[in-house]
Amino acid sequence: MTERTRLVRALDTTKSASIAELALAVGIGEPAVKQHLSELKADGLQFQVAASPGYQLDSAVDPMEAAQLKSALTTRGFPFVDQVVLLDTVDSTSNWLTRQAGNRELHGRVCISEFQSAGRGRRGRSWRGSPYCNLMLSMGWRFCKGAAQLEGLSLSIGLALASRLRELGASKVGLKWPNDLFAVGEKLGGVLVELNSSTDKEVCAIIGIGLNIDDPALAALDTGQAVTDLASQIKGPLPQRTELIVSVLTDLVQTLERFDNQGFMPDQSGWNALDIFAGKTVRATSQRDVVVGLGEGADELGRYRLRCDDGSVTPIIAGDITLSFDPPGLP
Repeated sequence: MTERTRLVRALDTTKSASIAELALAVGIGEPAVKQHLSELKADGLQFQVAASPGYQLDSAVDPMEAAQLKSALTTRGFPFVDQVVLLDTVDSTSNWLTRQAGNRELHGRVCISEFQSAGRGRRGRSWRGSPYCNLMLSMGWRFCKGAAQLEGLSLSIGLALASRLRELGASKVGLKWPNDLFAVGEKLGGVLVELNSSTDKEVCAIIGIGLNIDDPALAALDTGQAVTDLASQIKGPLPQRTELIVSVLTDLVQTLERFDNQGFMPDQSGWNALDIFAGKTVRATSQRDVVVGLGEGADELGRYRLRCDDGSVTPIIAGDITLSFDPPGLP
């Protein structure tokens, strides 16, 4: 366990502690305590303002323990336990995986972090939640197929995540093509798939997953849209983050194995049942064109279908889709 994690565990929500008290509790020098506290505040950890000099958490956080995580993964039969790494902080879990291994060594590797200083969303947007409040991980996977056959991969992963969250009680979770999880019009999480190498017969992918769990600083996320967290969607107690990550990783391996063998088609109907834009007027924007039509879900390859005014169906391969609010009669 890192100094920073031990320090967070020494902090309390009911009483403040001085720098000297924290240094004694953690077993490090006061300058190191001051440095870690400064970094934690900059990263977004919420502190109460105490009347006397001291530090007190605004709300409880529960840093994960690597041994507990790996034990739970082993119990669930996760096949890559020895390749799982839990970090306290990192620029990006996907970047970390890329730096650590060559393409063949990436298969089954998992990086989980309590905080990302440069987490990425789609189209270059930042994804930076508060420390110890969210789920942030990446996994490497080598597919026995070319990149052209991976069009629906983010959709299959999104469906697995949405299904798990709905089972936990987040009944309003839906999916936005191609890689976002929404609940009541607000973004809950997302999937980012990056292809690290590609041949006609094999491709290595890094799958990044981010979920807002119980984050008091959601407004700081630069997603370009309203955001929510799991705590706002589930009535009753939340699952522990360790428990949730174990479920997510177990589901992810099953999804990736099935996708490698069968592609997106087995997930098509399930994904379309959760499509938040189904039957709505949607605008699809790419670098070259803008298409407006009624959303008709994903086809068997994972392309999004829009039914245009002339009755034709246009498959969207890449780009953004949003609800279209243009008044009638405008070009």
